[in-house]
Amino acid sequence: MSQSKHKSTANVSGNITYDRTSHILIVDDDNTLLKFFKIHLNKFFSKIIVADGAKEALQTLKEKEIDLVISDLRMPKMDGLELLTKVKKNYPDVPFLIVSGALLTDEQSKIIDTKADGFLKKPFSVDGLHEFITNGMNLREKWKVEQKPERTKSKKKKSTAA
Repeated sequence: MSQSKHKSTANVSGNITYDRTSHILIVDDDNTLLKFFKIHLNKFFSKIIVADGAKEALQTLKEKEIDLVISDLRMPKMDGLELLTKVKKNYPDVPFLIVSGALLTDEQSKIIDTKADGFLKKPFSVDGLHEFITNGMNLREKWKVEQKPERTKSKKKKSTAA
């Protein structure tokens, strides 16, 4: 059977359907959780990329087109909020979802509410995870449609004009 160039989809429980060609970046310093995400989500997406810290995640974003970032909040060296700020600055059309089991400070809650595209409290159910991802993927699709080709050209012109 020849490979089709059309996007394939995978159906999850219920009526959720994912675009299997999407690339999802998972960032967490907990290797057990990274393995869970990779094993579980590989059933639904063609490329699940895991990073055990923010530095590796930023490098991955430079090298690959990522459709969705899911990051832990508490990580050594650079936490999820610092990563969120950098990703939103450099890749504003990539949805960024935060996962955490930690109690949030008022400041953390405010940053997540204003900058993140979603928050999922640990522990979470598999259905909760899929609803979370679906919301993020819907944002990505919406932003792809809204994205104007001139946007990247104008950014380049502005940076060379100085």
